[in-house]
Amino acid sequence: MSNVHKNQAKPNILHKICAYPEIISCVLGACGFVAFILYLLTKELHLFALIAGSAMFWVQIVIILVPASLLGFFLGMRIFWPFVRVICSRFNGAPLKIGDRVLILSGKQKGMIDYVHWISTGQGGWDMATLNFDPGHDGQYTDLFEEYSLLKIKSDNPAGAVSK
Repeated sequence: MSNVHKNQAKPNILHKICAYPEIISCVLGACGFVAFILYLLTKELHLFALIAGSAMFWVQIVIILVPASLLGFFLGMRIFWPFVRVICSRFNGAPLKIGDRVLILSGKQKGMIDYVHWISTGQGGWDMATLNFDPGHDGQYTDLFEEYSLLKIKSDNPAGAVSK
């Protein structure tokens, strides 16, 4: 029988934000690249001239910054993702062990609490936690979670439990 419960723990806003490291990485990349482009523009122009520019000048700035921010999204995933994923995982309680009680922070089961049933290595080489609430997964693997999407509430790991 499953140990699934409704949300009894209250994660803070940083835990909720860290459940989405892809978005954090993309935003960091876009903001960083746009800041770099603006730095290059202000290097050639005085900041006052940039602010007091004509309407056509601002249209050109927007035309430059929209593709720059889109490119920044992709650069952010390549540059920031490996670091943000690790930081968010650690912030939310990783590394997880078998028996740890966790709160699901993202996905269809968001808000549910259960115990870590198994830890396996994902395709990217990092740990993925399997929870105990999905007895017949029928090929959907809805009980498999990245460590950053789980908030460790309590460590109930029995002595000598094997995590891999």
